[in-house]
Amino acid sequence: MIRRTIVLSILALTSARELRAQVGYDPTHSPYRDLRETMELTLYSGWFSARKDPAGVAPQSGPIVGVHYQWRASGPANLTADIARVESQRRVLDPEKLSTCTAAKDCKLIGTFRWPLYSADAGLSMDLTGARSFYRLVPTARLGMGLLSDFHSASDVGQFTFGTRFAFSWGLGLRWMPVERYQLRADLLNRFYSVNYPETYYTPADDASVIFTNRQSKSAWLNNPSFTIGLSYLFSR
Repeated sequence: MIRRTIVLSILALTSARELRAQVGYDPTHSPYRDLRETMELTLYSGWFSARKDPAGVAPQSGPIVGVHYQWRASGPANLTADIARVESQRRVLDPEKLSTCTAAKDCKLIGTFRWPLYSADAGLSMDLTGARSFYRLVPTARLGMGLLSDFHSASDVGQFTFGTRFAFSWGLGLRWMPVERYQLRADLLNRFYSVNYPETYYTPADDASVIFTNRQSKSAWLNNPSFTIGLSYLFSR
């Protein structure tokens, strides 16, 4: 009886070990890989899709190029910093111009001019797979804030200026690490900022035409998503 009990116990322990070995992945075949490098530097380019404001005078859509820096501070949490340039243009309106055409939105138009934008922001990103990749992929979520500027201190002929303003940003990204030290990343990032209209936009010209009536708010908040693809160099373990 005692011998039989010992044999059954040995068989039970052996079966338990086999079952435990089958749970999870063999480390050599696991789809998960620990993220070793803690920093990355990315050069990226893509398209900045600007939302049109009510007056149509805010900077418009255009190509975007930039540099992204990221430091994995702890586990899945990363601190980020971006500097970017948008090759944009914008329309300039003259509120005192007489409205002699039928298309009212173009009656005050002076012209469309090249108007580059520059962006600098910092934020926090979270790796949704933790401090590791899944089949060499790392999806991320980002949140941050910064400044957006056209570096124009003077207003235009209509007294409108975009100038420098705060922008809140959020978005999603996907990183692919085919080899050590290098990765490809794609990001969808939205920049949320406001534009403010001067009093001249509400003041009638000599023919009583105006850009806006008093029903239009003097500010507008705009969502401006951008899609970029970049090449990263990973360093510092």
